[in-house]
Amino acid sequence: MTTFSIAGLQLEAQAGDNTDSILAEIDKVMARFPWLEMVVLPELSACGGDRTQAEPMPGPTETRFCDIARSHGIWLIPGSFWESDGNDLYNTAPVINPDGEVIARYRKQFPWTPYEEGVTPGSEFVVFDVPDVGRFGVSNCYDMWFPETIRTLAWMGAEVILHPSLTSSIDRDAEIAMVRAHGAQNQVYFFDVNLAGPLGVGQSCIAGPGGEVIYQAGKGREIIPLKLDLNYLRDVRANGWHNLAQPLKSFRDSSVRFPPYAEGYGSEPLRRLGELRKPGRSNGG
Repeated sequence: MTTFSIAGLQLEAQAGDNTDSILAEIDKVMARFPWLEMVVLPELSACGGDRTQAEPMPGPTETRFCDIARSHGIWLIPGSFWESDGNDLYNTAPVINPDGEVIARYRKQFPWTPYEEGVTPGSEFVVFDVPDVGRFGVSNCYDMWFPETIRTLAWMGAEVILHPSLTSSIDRDAEIAMVRAHGAQNQVYFFDVNLAGPLGVGQSCIAGPGGEVIYQAGKGREIIPLKLDLNYLRDVRANGWHNLAQPLKSFRDSSVRFPPYAEGYGSEPLRRLGELRKPGRSNGG
């Protein structure tokens, strides 16, 4: 049996530097659950969304998380940080291995425009292998509103999608539906960890490869330690959830070439939607 133990830390955070309190939380979690092999934190939790704390990467904040991963011998996705790179600002999630080494950095591809202004989108997908376990993919918050991003990670072989998030808006219920849909459509474990109050609304959701809810958090601080069964996932991919749909095989074998992805393809209906900008006040009437 191939199993892997992950804890999602749905933490409370303030605007500003939360690094000390988060590192203390990791120490407490590992003392209580020493069998854990990976810890996943919410998006921008270390800085509480404060852009003034942007750093080049590698940088001092990332190094502190590398040190704690090494001290506990765990894989660590420390949410994401604001990364300054020349004149660009990225929302970047590092992947840290049990030796405390950053083996990948994922730059969020879809900043939450038009509200998350001035953030440069990334362009590279990130998957990584945990030896003798399986392949993991990294997504970040608003990215999951674009199903192509998760499909690409599955196409690259990801069996578990790690998804830090910082959602504070009333559409969280729609995102929970997306978590389940991505699990079922791509036959993956979707491990979504959202920030709790006062900056986020919590409600982290972990879904399985049949779209089943493995755990649904409330709105406050929660520690979510789970053991994922990769053999179960592989059986679902091979035979379908409860021997039902096999969407990855059908997608693989399809001869359909989807027009929106063809080079030079334009959509007049989408162009008529107008400029991407914040809505203004309506005149009513």
